[in-house]
Amino acid sequence: MRWACVLVLLIPVAARADEADDALALQLAAVLRDPRLELRERVEAAHTLAKLGPKAAAAVPQLQAQVQRSRGVELENLQLAVIETLGAIGAPARTVLPALARVSGRSIDIDIAQKKATDQILLADDFRDILALMRQLRGRDASLRLRATKAIGALQTEGILALPALTVALEDEDGDVRRGAIAALRLIRPDTLPRKEIAKALQLDLKDDNDSNRLAAVRALARLGDAAIPALPLLEGLLSDPDGEIRKAAAAAIARIGQQ
Repeated sequence: MRWACVLVLLIPVAARADEADDALALQLAAVLRDPRLELRERVEAAHTLAKLGPKAAAAVPQLQAQVQRSRGVELENLQLAVIETLGAIGAPARTVLPALARVSGRSIDIDIAQKKATDQILLADDFRDILALMRQLRGRDASLRLRATKAIGALQTEGILALPALTVALEDEDGDVRRGAIAALRLIRPDTLPRKEIAKALQLDLKDDNDSNRLAAVRALARLGDAAIPALPLLEGLLSDPDGEIRKAAAAAIARIGQQ
């Protein structure tokens, strides 16, 4: 008996909570699928599952089966409730997307619910991916941090959640990561860039050994206007750069920034 108590105490609290969520979700799904019960009770079970959100993931296979089987006007309220529940569950319901696509055309209300649920599932999956990429941005491996900036940038406006993390990445010790963060920010929010932070990051590139990086930084600073004023001393230093194209670009940038 004493050993049994010890084993119970060793079970992680989170694991027990997950098991409880799974059990509740499966019980509610059983109510939802029981044709002997009143329709009102089955719909209410679906609504309760929806309130659990991703914690109701264990019920997804049964919800999918219900979506495929529920037909007819008399069951439309149940169909709608199940579809809405799948949307509320989010990313764990991704496997149901093909089944959801097949319910299209049953009614206008079901079409609306199907589109909304599909969007919710896909957006939840993107949200999860963004969180993983944001963690990757804080990792020790510079190549993985760079890869994260590119992946977030590829999401374009859907990567908006990562804007603070990308702004922090502008101070990264690795030049490629800084440049990747700048590129991602331009793709996600081109009209409201953190211009001062970008200008500060570009100033580091003005000291880069690579001619192409220095030239690109000079041209980018010129486009930032008054946010690039702190970079003027470094730009003036580039007027004597060994590369003639950089000297020319630095002179043009100084003139342009000075007009602000």
